[in-house]
Amino acid sequence: MKRNTRQLYLMIFVFAIIIAAYSCRLLAWFNMGGNYPSYVRAALYLLLFVLWGYSLDQRIIQKPVLHCLRLMDVLMLIWLTLRTLKYEVVTDMTVARYLWYLYYLPIIFIPLLGVYIAIFLGKSENYQLSKKSWLLSLIPAALFLAVITNDLHQQVFVFESGIPGVPDNKVFFHRPVYFVILVWVVGCVCFSIVQLLKKTRLPSIGKRRMMPFVISCVMLLYGVLYLLGFQVVRDVFGDMNVMFCLFYAAIYESCIHCRMIQSNTGYVELYEATTLASCIADQNGHILLRSRTAGENMVCPQEGESIVCPDGMRISAAPVKDGFVIWGDNVQHLTELRARLDENKRKKENNKKKLKDAYLVQKQLYELTEKNHIYDELEEKHKKQTERIKELLEQCRNAKPPKMREHMKEILLLGTYIKRSANLYFLSQEYEKLPQQELRLTIDELVRAMNSCEVECGVVYLTTKPIASKEVERLFELLKTIMEMTISELHSLFISVSDQEMNLSVECMTDLSEIASAEVMVCREDGLWLIRTLIGGEANA
Repeated sequence: MKRNTRQLYLMIFVFAIIIAAYSCRLLAWFNMGGNYPSYVRAALYLLLFVLWGYSLDQRIIQKPVLHCLRLMDVLMLIWLTLRTLKYEVVTDMTVARYLWYLYYLPIIFIPLLGVYIAIFLGKSENYQLSKKSWLLSLIPAALFLAVITNDLHQQVFVFESGIPGVPDNKVFFHRPVYFVILVWVVGCVCFSIVQLLKKTRLPSIGKRRMMPFVISCVMLLYGVLYLLGFQVVRDVFGDMNVMFCLFYAAIYESCIHCRMIQSNTGYVELYEATTLASCIADQNGHILLRSRTAGENMVCPQEGESIVCPDGMRISAAPVKDGFVIWGDNVQHLTELRARLDENKRKKENNKKKLKDAYLVQKQLYELTEKNHIYDELEEKHKKQTERIKELLEQCRNAKPPKMREHMKEILLLGTYIKRSANLYFLSQEYEKLPQQELRLTIDELVRAMNSCEVECGVVYLTTKPIASKEVERLFELLKTIMEMTISELHSLFISVSDQEMNLSVECMTDLSEIASAEVMVCREDGLWLIRTLIGGEANA
């Protein structure tokens, strides 16, 4: 059913209820049917405003506005209920008077809700009223308190007898507070309508923007004529409570119709006209609404699984309130893209393996090159010692045992030097400083080798700190130099090493003054060569 046709049917239904209720009023006016027409009229009006409240729940989008309209509808229902009790049920004058006073609960607070609705329009869902807006509710609260306590002060109504209810409640006069209430109601209505007109988001709706303003003016005119006692108005439209409820409902319905208040009217047509292939189904999976682009073969997938059709259309579903939303999208190009991605992934993995193999081969090549570089460097560094060892081994072939023994001693010392020198080379490449233990291991091995060669040798360590690796190499080179110069004439060697210096006491016939330099001090005392060199230690590291 088209939206305009549906709205027409709803309007016919509403006016049918109003006409039926008005007919009941006429029947009661002519005393036809007893009290039954009045009861039917009250039931029809209550039904009408209950249905209006339900329709607001289904249409209004903005929650704060919806809450205000709900409360407004509740106040209207209270107003109509009080009216029915007062005229159709209650007979006691005191109770009837207080029911009349209670009329002013909706009369005073419905305009306040209209002000709040006007403030909320154009705001976000999370917008909260300011403290000043909340303080505005104190005015109707104070006015209603004045009305409900009128019997004590009679500043709203004053009765002809001076005593409420004596002899009845019908003859009364308005007092100042009553006119304050009128100003409050008229001011709130005018403020609400002006704000609604200012905040409308659709300037193109033209004359329809004036509809709420026209209805408000008619309502105010009706109120003035009713208070002035125009008999025609009182006779034809004498049910003032119902008339004001209908006017308020008409004002806000016109605001919804003019799109001043946002509603979801027309969503069905919008959904049907969308280019997205989609459907809405109930909880059993039965299709309730289908867009024009959705094919008849689109069904609700079971258990949330997607259905992929041979033509590349994928049908998916997701749960919503009281059912499911179903949509279809063409995934053929995505499937082709996925296939290409899988192929590219396979090629990538294959290339990755090849690159990894090439990297490992390159790594091995670099390691081999670096090893060869280190071997070449060590070979160049110990070339002289290596050639000397070869020469001594050649001489040992035909040498006699005493001579062979001397040659083997020298080979032992040269081999010890090559071993510890290579070890210090590797350590110096990795560490800038060497612990005391490395120095001791180096010198101790040299001492053991010399003792094996029947040379009296000893060492004393007074070190407490790490020593720079370059300094350890220099000290070991100094010992190697002394060993080479005195290898056949060395009788004893004593070494003392501390954090600051290394002292050597050498007993030999060789002249060691040649090794003196800026770093090495040499002197001879009591047949011993005393050699001293400073150690840089941590400071030189």
